[in-house]
Parts: sequence; C-alpha cells; structure tokens
Amino acid sequence: MENEQKLIGVLAGGYSSERAISLASGKTAYEAFIKAGYSTVFIELDQKGFKIDGRSIKISDLGLAYMFNAVHGTPGEDGHISGMLEVFDIPHSTCDTFTSALTFSKFQCNTILNAQGILVPRGKSFFEEPNREVLNDWQYPLFVKPNRSGSSFGVSRIETPAEFSAAFKKAQKEYKEVIVEEGVTGVEVGCGVLRTNYDFTSNTPLNEAATQSIAITEIVPTESSFFDYEAKYDGKSQEITPARISAEIAATIEQISIRIYDLLGLKGIVRMDYIIDKERGPLLIEVNSIPGLSPESIVPQQLAYRGWQLHQVLSVLAEEHIA
Repeated sequence: MENEQKLIGVLAGGYSSERAISLASGKTAYEAFIKAGYSTVFIELDQKGFKIDGRSIKISDLGLAYMFNAVHGTPGEDGHISGMLEVFDIPHSTCDTFTSALTFSKFQCNTILNAQGILVPRGKSFFEEPNREVLNDWQYPLFVKPNRSGSSFGVSRIETPAEFSAAFKKAQKEYKEVIVEEGVTGVEVGCGVLRTNYDFTSNTPLNEAATQSIAITEIVPTESSFFDYEAKYDGKSQEITPARISAEIAATIEQISIRIYDLLGLKGIVRMDYIIDKERGPLLIEVNSIPGLSPESIVPQQLAYRGWQLHQVLSVLAEEHIA
C-alpha cells in the first residue's frame, strides 16, 4: 500500500539508433516496478517530446517520486535527461549530468581512467578521416567506432587498411568523432556493478552503502568476429554466466569495476566491458551507464544467476533515492 502512494516514471525511447532497445528495456523496468507494487507510468520519448499512451505530457506536471531512466544513447546517457530531472528536483536512477556526459564520451572516459592506472586498448580519436600514415605502426585488426553511441551501432572490425575509409564513414553516420582502437585478442566479458545499502543474497540491510559486483558474463559471438548488434540482440552469441575465467582474473575484474564505479561517481546499475589479454590481463573497453534490461541483455542474466529479483533490486535502488 505504501508503494502505491509513490508514482514512479519509467522513461524509454529517445531518438537515437538505440530507440527500439530502450523501449524493450523500459518495458522490462515498467513491469518490474508494477510487480513491486508501485503506481507506475510508462513515458515514451521521441523527437516531439514526452508522451503517455500517445498523449503529450510535461514531466514537471506528473508529481513523480522517482524516474527510472531507460533511454539508451542520446539523450538518456549523455546527461541531458539527468540535467532535466535535476532541474525539476526529481530523484532518478542514473548518474548526474557531468558523469553521464563523460561516460557517454568513450574515448575521453577511457583516457581519464587510463591516467588512473586502468588498462585500455591503444586508441585515438578523429573528427576527420586521417591519412593512412598516421596508423602505419598500428597492429590490425582495428576497431573503428563512433565516440558517442551504443549497442555497437556504427562499429566495424577491419583487417586491412583498404577497409578503413568505409569503416570511418560508417562510424561518422552515428557521431562525428570516431575512435580507432587496436584490436585485442582474448576473452570478452561484461561485469555488472551497483551501489546499495542492501544485501540481496541474504535479504538484509547493510550498515552502510557498498559498491558491489553483480556477476561477470563471458560473451562469445557465434556468427561474427565481435559482439556487434546482431550478436547482442538477435541471439547470435553465447552469454555465459559466470564467465569461464580463473578466480584470480574474476577477482581482478571485480576490483577494477568497483574502483571505476567509485572513481567516476557512478549510480544505479552499470556494466563495464573488458577483453582479457593473455599478457596484460583485463583491458577496459567501455563503461555502460544505462545497460540494457531486455530479456536478451546481460544484466538480467547476471541478476538471475545471483538469484536476485529484478523488481526487488529496482525497488531498493529507488527507495534509496526517494526523499
């Protein structure tokens, strides 16, 4: 009865290439809040604004106790939605404006983390296609990807210099700044992380909030050379939780992920992706501040492995931020 008196908004959609994925994540979150007993409204965002059941609305008029932001890409992950909610003084599920903008700019985020001792692949960003000579001493394969995008939209793995120009143009269709990275050979994994004052395994409160790893998932594309859109959402990958890695490597990834979460001041459920190089160990690929929650996504699989109920996790995280 107490939950029913609090109105929760679930925001999904947006106007990036990730719109369809966001709507799927939002549906999952909406159903979870309903299951937890909250009065919940599903708010869809498109280029014309915010809507409930096709009717245009103003967020500030709803009287929301909390907003769950499920908008992947822009404007959900780049700080715009966070900024709006902060202006309206609405508690929400995601990082603050600055942190959201930073994590959405992959190259800048990785550069800052690398300066703090976090290993990342060799990379460089460009606003214009560079002369081939700039990359003469780089080791192929290379990954060419937009700096601000998600779900592997616009990403190419290339084996030769002849493929570079087409890959660069593909990336720029998503965003003007393009990252070029040396490919890393190894096992790809994703580590889910959250910060809470609750122990979901024992169902007991903690004395103070703690940053916790959820689980580590191994990602094995079955029809492509990397974890592209089809591998992520069309069932063309194996996602194995827990990852088939040594306890030592798993502990290292968990420690790095918790450190990144705390260094950046992240919030809510976050996922860090890595490739485990045989010589150098785990290299951070990117930080996902609003990871997918659709049935095909990694985080729900990790929660299921731990025996944690999504509706309980989202409810606890919401209550920690509702005044």
